[in-house]
Amino acid sequence: MIGVTGISHQSAPVNVREKFSLDQRECAKLSEAILQNPKIDELLILSTCNRTEIYFKTNGSCSSGASNAIFSQLREHVGAPEESKLLFYHYRNEEAVRHLFRVISGLDSIVLGEYQIISQIKEACRLARENKFTGKFLNRLFNKALETGKAVRTNTGLGKEAFSVSYAAVEKCSAHFPNLQDKNILLIGAGETGELVIKNLQKKGCKNINIANRTIERSQELAKRYEAEVVPFQELKNKLGKAEIIVSSILCKEPLIDANILKQHIHTDQKVLIIDLGIPRNIHPDVAEIPAVSLLNVDDLKEAISENIQKKQEYISAAESIIAEKVTEFSDWLNVQNLVPAIQSIVSGVHRINADEIALFKNFHSEEEIIKIEQYGRHICEKMIRAMVKNLKTISRDGDLQQYSKIIHQLFKPGYGQESY
Repeated sequence: MIGVTGISHQSAPVNVREKFSLDQRECAKLSEAILQNPKIDELLILSTCNRTEIYFKTNGSCSSGASNAIFSQLREHVGAPEESKLLFYHYRNEEAVRHLFRVISGLDSIVLGEYQIISQIKEACRLARENKFTGKFLNRLFNKALETGKAVRTNTGLGKEAFSVSYAAVEKCSAHFPNLQDKNILLIGAGETGELVIKNLQKKGCKNINIANRTIERSQELAKRYEAEVVPFQELKNKLGKAEIIVSSILCKEPLIDANILKQHIHTDQKVLIIDLGIPRNIHPDVAEIPAVSLLNVDDLKEAISENIQKKQEYISAAESIIAEKVTEFSDWLNVQNLVPAIQSIVSGVHRINADEIALFKNFHSEEEIIKIEQYGRHICEKMIRAMVKNLKTISRDGDLQQYSKIIHQLFKPGYGQESY
């Protein structure tokens, strides 16, 4: 059974889901702990600013027990209260597959059709595979997911424009400051999100961009590429007084900037727009209490992207059709994999019966006749096996797979066909 348990911007606000945000080290540590459960064979954790989801494959059909165990370990790992369970969703098999395919296609994102999720999923796959947390089933699932995401963006209008949270942030800046290109901008964080912010700012004609990052080499790389200025991270606070726009997207467990820090470095009448793209949040919420400061987080960007949703509404039905087709393809493959033991029982059982019957005839027929009987027997076996496997695949789609498999094993156990009637 394949399942997913998770929390996202659809089910919880930023102040809740930031508690469940995990970096790569934590993803690896938690994955190792969860995989100690003998019922869970494979695992992959996806943690972004919009969601934390744990995909898993069990060696049984019950998903509720696995989901509950996974949530409990996640909750204990991050120190969240038990009642946060009410904000989690749980999907199994086809529903889990459809959810993942919608996520990677950008249909479940804050920004409809956003493409950053693809690189985030690729990175989650890399981490899981390198540590051997995934196997045959989840590797196949995520390969199919990447194929789906590409198909949606190639064959619908969702791939024509480069929308992302970074894009939405810059659109918010533009709405706040009509003369955006003249503003002094401080960018905190030089990762993928930060680079996308710079690209979108440059498209708006912005020239006064300063970059602060823990790793100065990365700041220098982006500064050279986009003609920006480097701010040594230790001098970050001294730059706050000159910034009119601050966009932060750095990974940190505690806020970098709070109201006390900001008050010490900005003028009382200095108007500042701060957009916090970090999860956990980089900017303390008390900053919003400063009269001249406007503070936005990722959830606040939903209003800024309503136009984006309206523009792309016509593409959603086309994307959903592609997703439905890909879900069916994967479900058919999964169904066959789950039927392998039953199919093996059919094949070995039919051939065993055939061999037993031919052995009885060998004492009464010539060698030439036996060869013909064997050829005819193999032909009959292959036709019977094909018919039974085809019908088994059909009826198992809507039935109890475990029950059908149990019946098949019982029917073709050694000794079957030798009874007298």
